[in-house]
Amino acid sequence: MRYIIFSDLHSNLEALKQFEKEIETIAHDKLVCLGDIVGYGADPNPCVEWVMKNADFSIAGNHDWAAVSKTNTTYFSSQAYQSCLWTREKLTGKNKEFLRSLPLDYKENDIYWVHASPYKPQAWYYVTSKTGGKRNFKSFKASICFVGHSHKPIILEQTSDGGVNEYVADIWNVEPENRYIFNDGSLGQPRDGNPNPSFMIYDSEIKLVKIHRFEYDLNSAQDKVRNSGLPSNLAERLAQGR
Repeated sequence: MRYIIFSDLHSNLEALKQFEKEIETIAHDKLVCLGDIVGYGADPNPCVEWVMKNADFSIAGNHDWAAVSKTNTTYFSSQAYQSCLWTREKLTGKNKEFLRSLPLDYKENDIYWVHASPYKPQAWYYVTSKTGGKRNFKSFKASICFVGHSHKPIILEQTSDGGVNEYVADIWNVEPENRYIFNDGSLGQPRDGNPNPSFMIYDSEIKLVKIHRFEYDLNSAQDKVRNSGLPSNLAERLAQGR
């Protein structure tokens, strides 16, 4: 089985359009969305509609549930909260229903899929380093877990002796005796210092994970944010990858 995995699109239609072109030539069996389809960006409805039509399955992100008042937003930054309120006003009823229906996690073929963290998924904790790694690995039974949420690609590896290591790499061979948490980064708002969107490919037959990054029409995405009434800093950060 070959999966294309993406998350944290955040209403960035320009990134999504280029992503669609990028994956046209990549053979795959399933397209998986790990949440945060909306929030921050200027095109929530077309992004939700594309995911609804094209993803084989999708997981709820905190911004998705926040947009339909299904999760607490008291911890949101002021800009995140402003974008949440803006998104609520813009979303159609059908798209709200889709976001409301998204599950918190999903299990398939010895893979666990969740937006934020295997440990208390609805608390929306971040997986950004091996700190807390053992707690996260204890929270699921599958060999592999894929997450998003932090907008930073990372690999956590639990070895057979229970130790946890962390890596950043564009390609990774999955060792059958080890367990893994893979973070795919962000399709719509990268925060690792690189403004180019990222997504993952996982081939379960050859046990290989790859990160793909690409350029897109960043200027148009920024202009839409600036002209939408959203906080202008949400446009600036797209170019800074933070």
